[in-house]
Amino acid sequence: MAATEIADIPSLETMALSQTANTNSISCHGEGNHQHDNGHDDGRSNIEQIDDDMIIPGIKFVNYRDESQIDCVMRLVGRDLSEPYSVFTYRYFLHRYPQLCIFAVPVSNSEDGNHKSDKSDKPESEPEPIGCIVCKIDPEENEEQDYEEPRLCGYIGMLAVDTSFRRSGIGSALVKRAVRRMENMGCNSIMLETEVSNKAAMRLYEEMLGFMREEFLVRYYLNNNDAYRLRLWLKE
Repeated sequence: MAATEIADIPSLETMALSQTANTNSISCHGEGNHQHDNGHDDGRSNIEQIDDDMIIPGIKFVNYRDESQIDCVMRLVGRDLSEPYSVFTYRYFLHRYPQLCIFAVPVSNSEDGNHKSDKSDKPESEPEPIGCIVCKIDPEENEEQDYEEPRLCGYIGMLAVDTSFRRSGIGSALVKRAVRRMENMGCNSIMLETEVSNKAAMRLYEEMLGFMREEFLVRYYLNNNDAYRLRLWLKE
């Protein structure tokens, strides 16, 4: 299956620590929090380890909650797809690993401390997500190690950032958060595919995040464009 990477290139200025990360869940209309319990470590503990370069000024990162948010994901990802996805593709990822879908949402005025209360103020609506990442985890296929417990491989299926918010580090912060979760869930490596012509995505994954080219895929996408399969090794 083809994956989508709609990547941005962050500037160094946005990598500095400037605010506390918010990892609560959000709906497209600002509904409540969500806790996911699937009987094992879902990679997002109550105190999630966040590095400085995972924090972007004016942006909070929140968790996917349920299918009421699937339209948010489809809206963001569908804008720049190399090939169309059906709603069943989105559900395949989101139902299996909802904890591996993360939204980037602008911080509202009331959250950033600049909002002054006024009796005439109307309730402020929650900003719409402007970025998201969707991933899954599968057992690694290795015929030589059938007798061992199969290794787990994370897979980045979709990464999208609204065009007006690109080049601010949001794409790389989303990837780093998702990679951290997949590593916490036992993955040995992370894989993805991206179009050969997507130079911005190639720079993001290879130069900034340490992915390596593993395979050249001829006419991989429905538009007949070639792709690279990239992998990030986490453990030997």
